[in-house]
Amino acid sequence: MTKKILLLMALEAEMGKENIAAIAKRCDVHFIGMGKLNAFEATMRALAQGEYESVINAGTCGSFSHPFGSTLYPEAALQGDVYIDPEGLFFTPAEHLGTGDKGCTIVSSDNFIGDDTPKRQRTLLAPYDCMDMEAYAVVRAVRLHSSLHGVDEPTIYLAKIVSDGCDGSVGDWESRIPQLRPTVRAAVEQIINKIEQTKQ
Repeated sequence: MTKKILLLMALEAEMGKENIAAIAKRCDVHFIGMGKLNAFEATMRALAQGEYESVINAGTCGSFSHPFGSTLYPEAALQGDVYIDPEGLFFTPAEHLGTGDKGCTIVSSDNFIGDDTPKRQRTLLAPYDCMDMEAYAVVRAVRLHSSLHGVDEPTIYLAKIVSDGCDGSVGDWESRIPQLRPTVRAAVEQIINKIEQTKQ
C-alpha cells in the first residue's frame, strides 16, 4: 500500500507550478503561508483533511554558515524571536524529529533575519544552521494534531534550500528563487523516494 504523504510549503513560488504539478502526483500538497501562526493553523487544517504517515515541510531558508543553494535536512527545529535565548524567561526547547542530518538545526522566527536584526538576536542565532518562518510551527502542529486525535504521529521531514545569507539580501528573493526551484523539487523527491523505499 502506498504511504500517504503530505507536503507543506509556505508559497507555491518556492517550487513553481510545473514542479508542484509533478510532485502532486506523489503526495498531497498544501501551501501554508509565511509566519509561524499562519503555518500552524494551515498545517492543522491540512491534517484534518486526511490521514498521513509522513509530513514534509520544504522551502527556502536563510543561513549564516551555508552558501546559497545548499540543501539542508534539519533534524531539530527551534522557535526563534524571544524564545531562542536559553537564559530567557520564554526559552522553548528544540523539537527533535528523528529524521534529517545529525546536528542540523533550524530556527523559525516571525521576522526575516538580516543586517537590521539586533546584534543580540544574531548572536543567539549564529550557532544554528538555518532560519525560516514556518518549520517549528509545522512540527508543533503535527504533534498537537496527533495528540488531540489519539493517532500515531506522522514521520516529519524538513528540507530547506539556502536562499540568502541573513544579510539583508532577502529582498532579492524573487529574482533568486527560479534558480532554486529544481533544487527544492529534488530535495522533496529524495525524501519521497526514501519514504517509498521503506514500504518495500
